[in-house]
Amino acid sequence: MTTRRRIALALGGGGARGLAHIGVVRAVEERGYAIEAIAGCSMGGIVGAMVGSGLGSRDMVDIVHKTRFHDILDFGEKGGLVGGKGIERLLAEHVRADFADLDIPLKVTAVDVQRGSLVILGTGQLVPALRATSALPGILSPVEHLGRVLLDGGLLNNLPIDVARTMSLSPLVAVDVAAPPDRHLDFDEGHSLLETIRRLSQREFRTLTIELFMKSFDIPQRLITETRLAMDPPEVLIRPDLDLDFGVEDVHRLEEAVALGYEAARAAFDRLEDEAEDGPRRS
Repeated sequence: MTTRRRIALALGGGGARGLAHIGVVRAVEERGYAIEAIAGCSMGGIVGAMVGSGLGSRDMVDIVHKTRFHDILDFGEKGGLVGGKGIERLLAEHVRADFADLDIPLKVTAVDVQRGSLVILGTGQLVPALRATSALPGILSPVEHLGRVLLDGGLLNNLPIDVARTMSLSPLVAVDVAAPPDRHLDFDEGHSLLETIRRLSQREFRTLTIELFMKSFDIPQRLITETRLAMDPPEVLIRPDLDLDFGVEDVHRLEEAVALGYEAARAAFDRLEDEAEDGPRRS
């Protein structure tokens, strides 16, 4: 009987870009790897929770296809443009109630906005933790949970390799889907305040104001991630070839994201398996 190779996953945040994680999961299923632990941030945490709840890549694709995301967005509160009650209802339909109920151990990152500190969530109610890890500051409303006001973990740890290391000694596969910091913004087109308000009222979130805010978030996030990668590189780093214009809100590009995640993971797993067969290389 062949023993299944065990791996741990660190799944980064990136909004709709994180749909590429589903393609990575598809490649994991295809190779027959056993996932021992998952650490995630934002969309990476949500995909990790679905995997831990027993959902496969096909199930997740079906969920996204059937969801009309404009219908689950609420009015924001506590400083967010968009509320989280509709998102909470959607998550509650598809993930288990408590971290302890998951088939695979999961931890997600969030930030305590009052203390300015990183928070690792891995026990208790699952849905509030998933809302917290994906509460993009200024866009999605912060979440009151466990006596704290929590925001997206991507502020301080968007690719939680270090968290995954505390959960498993198996080879670590990290998937980075963050938006690149060198995306071009169009400052030449007219962007009046009234036009911005009109677009937001119609839930068109790609405005210059939002784009500028997002890029201001992406630049320090990339610096933090690269520093963490230099200090503790994973055995496998996967960066799907998502283009510069693939926005965090582009859920309609599901099939493209899944395909790119799958292809990137297949290539990475080929390298991992070749190295395992060849044995450690001498320097």
